[in-house]
Amino acid sequence: MRRLLALVFVTGLTACGSASPTPASFPLVVTQPYFEPLVVAWSVAYRATLPGPLPFELDTRTRSASIEAVEQGEAALVVTSGEPPVGWFATPVGRVGLAVVVHSDNPVRDLTMEELNDLFAGRAATWSAVGGREVPVQPVLPVPGEPAGEAFRQAVLRDSAPWPGTLLAPTAAAMVELVARDEGAIGILPTSAVTEDLRSVRIEGVLPGAATIADGSYPLTIALFAAAPREPGSPLREFLVWIQSSRDS
Repeated sequence: MRRLLALVFVTGLTACGSASPTPASFPLVVTQPYFEPLVVAWSVAYRATLPGPLPFELDTRTRSASIEAVEQGEAALVVTSGEPPVGWFATPVGRVGLAVVVHSDNPVRDLTMEELNDLFAGRAATWSAVGGREVPVQPVLPVPGEPAGEAFRQAVLRDSAPWPGTLLAPTAAAMVELVARDEGAIGILPTSAVTEDLRSVRIEGVLPGAATIADGSYPLTIALFAAAPREPGSPLREFLVWIQSSRDS
């Protein structure tokens, strides 16, 4: 991803004859695979406001590897969830909705939190248990340690263990692929990563959207923050200000 974004955001200008700094001179921002679609979307939109290339690079790593990269000076900023390291600068950058997604042919439109627990813990073996067809349920979760998955486990599974046959998806793209190819599959994705191949279901009667995430009526959300050992200067400060002003507008 890091190399791809450098290519997209830098060579677009050099092709027009404009001089631009080399990608190696840019500070590095790191995030996790399930937050990648949102951070990339922010970066693309921010790039459109600039006269020159995007003044930083992006990379995706696990949460622990992201924080380690910032601690060691390889990266300048991490966008993540959970608690920031003690003593670090941290600023909120948004709240992400976790959409519960199913195959497009699945007729189930609405689930309760308790039904979600039953589906992911294996107590509901087929979709008929929640008003669907007699099709085996195939849960799909992010790999252990992925912040999106950990937040879902805490909110939904609580003290229950995932069904032993649960499939694990290392990235949002892998989650889309696994759910889209199995009529009985159910997974989770940040709303920014949901594609037309899947369908989000209502949770407690509410669909995830900008309004329902902001007002708290949608029950599955994650707070994101940007963090570093000290407050970043230019150009990352301007990027963070832009994110927060865009979010609040």
